[in-house]
Amino acid sequence: MLSGIRRRAIQNVVDYTIATIDHSSPKLREFAQLPHDRSLNFFAPRPEEVIQQLGADGLFYRHGETQLYICYQQGQPVGRVVAWVDHDFPDQDVGHFGFFDACPDKTCAEKLMQASEEWLRGKGKTRIEGPINLNILAGYRCQTDGFDTWAFPKEPRNPDYYPDLFAYLGYHEVALWQSWDISPWALLGLRGIDWLRRSRRQATRARGYRVEVLRADCLEEEIGKIHYLVHEIFTDNYGFSPIDLVEHTQMQGESVDGAIKIEGAFLYHSTVREPVGFSYGFFVGQTAIFHSFGVTNTHRGSGGADLLFHQALETVRAEGVTRAIGALVKEGKSKYESVGRARRAYAIYGKNL
Repeated sequence: MLSGIRRRAIQNVVDYTIATIDHSSPKLREFAQLPHDRSLNFFAPRPEEVIQQLGADGLFYRHGETQLYICYQQGQPVGRVVAWVDHDFPDQDVGHFGFFDACPDKTCAEKLMQASEEWLRGKGKTRIEGPINLNILAGYRCQTDGFDTWAFPKEPRNPDYYPDLFAYLGYHEVALWQSWDISPWALLGLRGIDWLRRSRRQATRARGYRVEVLRADCLEEEIGKIHYLVHEIFTDNYGFSPIDLVEHTQMQGESVDGAIKIEGAFLYHSTVREPVGFSYGFFVGQTAIFHSFGVTNTHRGSGGADLLFHQALETVRAEGVTRAIGALVKEGKSKYESVGRARRAYAIYGKNL
């Protein structure tokens, strides 16, 4: 149910126009500069990165198509969206939207999404889902709770009225995620649980597993390993569609720059040369962000995930950091449940066409 203030804003009748934007048009810069998400999260993609992904030289166009829309109110841009199809996407009945931005008035969002839905129907799609910015490796999800929290790198951030807008337009949540804010006491609790599992880790190491720290001084080579592992580990995750390393690198952009300390580790086994798991995260000031953990199917249940999490906790201890965030965990059981309730939530929305 919309609040009184939002209802009045949404019912405000204003003339809106929708314009399609060509990949080579000067208007692409206006599209890229429009979003409010950088004011909500400093780490969101910069306009130059959006232009690189959506411009005529975007590597996505080797296997996909897009249609860009801007919504104008009395000549001023107040909303945008990209409708897109990926010819390599596993479910070809589904089309997507991304790079969504809209003012509180329902008419703005309604016109943007109606245009997207019509374009996708013309492409033979029977369902629309999003927001996804061309690939989940580039950015996806809508924040639905925790708007009063501090934004971390790679976190989806959007105005708090977005869930109401999507509900009004007939969209429903189709996939959910959560993030935990971990206090100093909760972080000590996680270290305590980790200490109790030391004998398990010893047994895992005895079976030939070891952890090597990610080398931040040669990230290009390390990102190549992560790319390989992502395609081994996350193929069953919501919305996963494979892309090559060059496109992965373009979609990642430079949002995580020198202000952020990147940390991570790789899990190896003595019988294979390539890593069989990885962890990845950041340090921002006095906060550690536990971002991604994964182990390949063949080595799940080996205890390797515990080795990776132990390495992350040891790195946090060595850095002297006392707070952390357990980031972007899909719905279901999580190691972070022991620290209490998740304060942040996110969703992908969908609708039949």
